[in-house]
Amino acid sequence: MLGQQQILIIDDSEAILMVVKTMLSRMGFEKITTMTSATKALAVVGLEPARFQIILTDLRMPDTDGLDVLRRLGEMGFKGAVAIISEMDRRIINLAADIARRHRLHMIGCICKPVQLDDLSALVEKATELRVTLEPPAQLLTHEQVQAAFNQIQVIPYYQPKVDLNRCQVVGVEALARIRLPGEVNALRPCRFMPVIQEYGMLPQLSQRMLQQACKDLPTIKSILGNDIKVSLNISPEELENTYLADSLEHIWRKSGASNDSLVLEITEEHYIHNSAQLESLNRLRLRGFGLSLDDFGTGFTNINQLRDLPYTEVKIDRSLIINIHRDSFCQAILNGLVEIARQLGITLVAEGIEHMDELKYLMQTYPALILQGYLISLPRSLDTLNTWHKGWQHQFGNRSHIHRHQPPANED
Repeated sequence: MLGQQQILIIDDSEAILMVVKTMLSRMGFEKITTMTSATKALAVVGLEPARFQIILTDLRMPDTDGLDVLRRLGEMGFKGAVAIISEMDRRIINLAADIARRHRLHMIGCICKPVQLDDLSALVEKATELRVTLEPPAQLLTHEQVQAAFNQIQVIPYYQPKVDLNRCQVVGVEALARIRLPGEVNALRPCRFMPVIQEYGMLPQLSQRMLQQACKDLPTIKSILGNDIKVSLNISPEELENTYLADSLEHIWRKSGASNDSLVLEITEEHYIHNSAQLESLNRLRLRGFGLSLDDFGTGFTNINQLRDLPYTEVKIDRSLIINIHRDSFCQAILNGLVEIARQLGITLVAEGIEHMDELKYLMQTYPALILQGYLISLPRSLDTLNTWHKGWQHQFGNRSHIHRHQPPANED
């Protein structure tokens, strides 16, 4: 498969081109084109935009810079994977990557020179994942199918563990929605039904259903992971408009027999929380003892002001701040400051989206108090596979070097 993919490398340095081409050849790539002129490279791509599946480009080049390359690729409607290879300041590289995404390019990452084999291998892996993603998407469920799934109790939670590796302990699980249709082997992921739920205003119905099932599952979860386990549930800012939300959630959660502080509500930040109804709901939830988590910190509308002004008990650091944290001094500086703020405020910090061993090792060594969540720890799992995972995880943790990456398979179970 790799041998059939065509790669274009654009860099004014013949030495860099030779090194990268040699690395790619060793990985199994056969069709590799190298060009020192960005202008000529763009002319070649322009003749046949679908020819290349991956394009790697430098930023600073004599005839035209990489920013122009990215813009022109966007204008051509290039559908393959794009990556940046550069020795420039990390902020310049990151901004270039952001510009590329604004041009609707499929940016798979950036590599700082000198190019390392592991970095290049990781890019190739992402390019492979992108090819799968670009395949025609599975058809969305209809509104009637989604409503029927609610009526027939086919909306179920899958649980993704949150772990404290410093104490070798699972401290929580996040309940993530899935739909299991009759006759289907695999549960449907959110991409098949969440757009419909959002379009038809069914988020409150989804939250209620997820909480009800989590209540039923909690005794089993506790028997597997311990009595101190916390369950996290996503709540949208729109749902906070209902000032009786705390009453509704408490009425359902009381049936589990667990205390309110064992339920953490993750506030998804699609919109800034600012109006009085939302603020009243947040405050009332904390008055009732529920935990509040600021999700996706570092993206969208999340900022330090919310952390200062609103009664959050947990902050989830977005994946964008974790990628290559072991060598990104800017993200390290942000995380250093956030760790200190959290310590002073008594807030739990969760690093989400942990996918690579280098990231995990760095976080374990540098920030041992962080709670960790991501595919490297575990995929979201159905209740009936949670016990098997936990036994395996405990066994692996006996020797941390044996923790391997979990590839996200088609079937999360």
